[in-house]
Amino acid sequence: VMKMSKTPGIVTVMKFVPAADKKFSGYVNYMDRSDAMRSDHFTDWNVNHFDGYNNYMNNPEKSKGLFTAGKDYLTQEERTQLKKQFTLAQKNGSLMWQTVVSFDNRFLADHGLYDLQSKQLDQEKIQESIRHGMSGLLIKEGLANTAIWSASIHLNTDNIHVHIAFVEPEPTRRLFTLDDHDGGTHQEARGMLKPATISAFKSSIANELINREQSLARLSSLIRNELPQHNYDWGKLPDFDLLRLYQQIYKALPDDKRKWKYNMNALQEVRPLLDAFSSKFMQRYHGKELQEFDQALKAETDFREALYGSGQEGKEAGRAKDYEYGKYDELYARMGNSILSEMRKTDDAVYRKKHPNGSSYHKAQQGQTNQGIFQALSSIRRALSGDMKARAKAQRDYERMQDEKEADRQRQQNQGYGPER
Repeated sequence: VMKMSKTPGIVTVMKFVPAADKKFSGYVNYMDRSDAMRSDHFTDWNVNHFDGYNNYMNNPEKSKGLFTAGKDYLTQEERTQLKKQFTLAQKNGSLMWQTVVSFDNRFLADHGLYDLQSKQLDQEKIQESIRHGMSGLLIKEGLANTAIWSASIHLNTDNIHVHIAFVEPEPTRRLFTLDDHDGGTHQEARGMLKPATISAFKSSIANELINREQSLARLSSLIRNELPQHNYDWGKLPDFDLLRLYQQIYKALPDDKRKWKYNMNALQEVRPLLDAFSSKFMQRYHGKELQEFDQALKAETDFREALYGSGQEGKEAGRAKDYEYGKYDELYARMGNSILSEMRKTDDAVYRKKHPNGSSYHKAQQGQTNQGIFQALSSIRRALSGDMKARAKAQRDYERMQDEKEADRQRQQNQGYGPER
């Protein structure tokens, strides 16, 4: 059965115009007008012709009004003050960047943010997600201390849009020289944003809109702590298939132990054996955790497929699968390096015993006893048993991140509509 391609849940498009552009003047002129008038004159100030879903942009059915980094709704006086800042930016030759963030309404409905029947929208969450995205965008572009922005939510039949405009009252963007048609030259500020900035902007909006932190933290914990852990005494288990694999891996390793790292080119032929060892180990001793990992990863991949879309078209269509493969690679690399680390320790111990003054970069003689290998397997078990200190640190880092996010939101609320930082 062929899998149907999915429409992306969120699409972003962006254009910029110089200060002399009519659209710049149009945006400024209608900043302090009523929401209905701003909607009626949409074409006078909107610079994006497409919403990202290959539809021509039309006048919005309804605007939810301007909001900024610190204000959910602007009073008439606050609109007037904001207009003065945009006017100053235009006078000083700033560019104006306009971004449209379009949401597939079904995507919003699937995540409890929009009711398809009543047309009720969780406006607060939409606003917070845009603030989160804009904060990161301005930081990445070096505009966090100089740019101001305003945005409005527009309701449309199929796709709810957010229109964002940002400028620099005191421009700082690097200038470059362009040739004129008449043979002269003029200078313009660099308007293009880095592709990584725009990609991170969209991801940031999605992560804030639909909280994935708990699910992502669970995946990380399974990879780092829980999958490589069991309570069996390996010295009493007849794990002959693991024993044979261990011997195969050891014999295939290069003499130079500095190359005993999972992702090094020298281990290209060894990686399939390491992966087979890890797979058998996890299935035998961590079947439940491995099943949970597979299910959690599928849920995250499905979410990313809904976010970025699927099928052959679009630059981002393969990002969900890339994420899925990346997480499996991370799991097997961590398992493989743990195994190699224990092999290195065992090899060092055996070699020192046989050659007290020998070089530390030659593999020990191949004649290790089965008892020695069982001891190595036992060491691997201990190494893979999970580092409680690392787990505690991860928890502290997570709590600190939450505290910093709350503090940042509080600062934004205290700043009001003024220059967002």
